[in-house]
Amino acid sequence: MSNIKTLEQKKQEALDRANRLQKQIEKKLNGQKFVLGGMLMAIAKNEPDRIPQILADIDKYVTRKADISRLEGFKSEIGNNVPKDSLSSSSEPNRPPIDDINF
Repeated sequence: MSNIKTLEQKKQEALDRANRLQKQIEKKLNGQKFVLGGMLMAIAKNEPDRIPQILADIDKYVTRKADISRLEGFKSEIGNNVPKDSLSSSSEPNRPPIDDINF
């Protein structure tokens, strides 16, 4: 009977360790996301010509409703800083203009 109890204790210790490791992984990933978000905000501030692409990337890759809501203020703020000459340019620079397409 004590052998089973020891095995159950070892099992619980292993589960506790796995949970601690999972929390460490999540903490590291969240830290990376935080740093990358700060970098992206600095790019938007210091390189306003890149704002249209940043906005396009947000629209493409941010899909959760909660995350979209979180970024509304940021999108509005950086959207006000788009250089005037960037407004007429396409957010898809590699796409040829319609006139260049042969039918």
